[in-house]
Amino acid sequence: MERVQALQRWAAQQLEVDSLDIAPASADASFRRYFRVTAKGRDYIVMDAPPAHEDCRPFIAVAKLFGDTGVHVPQVLAQNLEQGFLLLTDLGNTTYLSALSADTARELYLASNDALIQIQHASRPGVLPEYDRALLTRELICFPSVCGRSTSARR
Repeated sequence: MERVQALQRWAAQQLEVDSLDIAPASADASFRRYFRVTAKGRDYIVMDAPPAHEDCRPFIAVAKLFGDTGVHVPQVLAQNLEQGFLLLTDLGNTTYLSALSADTARELYLASNDALIQIQHASRPGVLPEYDRALLTRELICFPSVCGRSTSARR
């Protein structure tokens, strides 16, 4: 609770308001947490990434890399790397899944394919770490069991 209050104070300072309401925005498969705040009639996302567990710099770098390609990603408006706080633009709470219908499927899938192609062009060797067996294994450790079998048993 103390950390959320510190995050709330920091965000209010960045947005130049006396106080603001903060509510969970989404979950993440890491120590990061995302909160939605409203200030001056606009929604923002505040990310809490405890520095002992998360490093915000890769998030910032990837957001810039992908944003520079024209892909719609959150913009980093303010940062406090010592605390692990980021103030981001809010992409809204409408997901592709909730917007997907027979009428929108073609348009949405074409747009997502275009975005993936733009991201692939930005993700050339040497720009981002290689997604290799070691990285995949580290990520799979987050999931202790898949379909009732241990992930370490799958090789």
